[in-house]
Amino acid sequence: MMRIGILLVGRASEDLVNQYGTYAEMLVSLIDSEEKIFEFKTFNILDDEFPEDHLECDGWIITGSPHGVYEELPWMKIISQLINDIYNAGLPLFGVCFGHQLIAQVLGGEAKVAESGWTVGNQTYDLIEDIPWLKEDITLFTLLHSHKDQVSKLPDKATLISSTEKVPIAYVHDVATIRKEVLGDEVYLAAVENLKNKVPDNEMIAKCWVDFFRRKN
Repeated sequence: MMRIGILLVGRASEDLVNQYGTYAEMLVSLIDSEEKIFEFKTFNILDDEFPEDHLECDGWIITGSPHGVYEELPWMKIISQLINDIYNAGLPLFGVCFGHQLIAQVLGGEAKVAESGWTVGNQTYDLIEDIPWLKEDITLFTLLHSHKDQVSKLPDKATLISSTEKVPIAYVHDVATIRKEVLGDEVYLAAVENLKNKVPDNEMIAKCWVDFFRRKN
């Protein structure tokens, strides 16, 4: 069974945790399939819970966070080195919102406060490039956003998959080699059952995330 490490780098509000769980628990709820092909291990980075090294898990997810990548907090330096190690080892790495921004910055891109300000609510993605592991024939999909920072410059070896009107760099894949797999999504996590009607393409994109990791299983 593939072990996925979740680097939990943000705390949801108490009300949100009580109703839906932590950001890590929301992710597990969204992508854990009935097949149970994944085992999850969460590292609470803000409580100084770090993995021993990048080989402790077979794949990695970096969650969202209220922090900005430009804050240069001590734990960000540790996670940045871990990102480099994961990338150089060819392990699958997926970033959500802040995670997407931090991965981009570490690999040579840039993330900053968006000139357009906050992006809140459902955003429609225009598919620019095919998602290699997604077999469904789609050109548009809709996901929930809530963020004021964005990736403003792609890493050199990254491929832009999709964009929205307010978020030009919304969904990114690194295909530098067959072995190096990095996926970033600016989506705001809405992983609970009673939000599915409000975010109609959650399940489809969750399947995309599952298949991203499944390819390395």
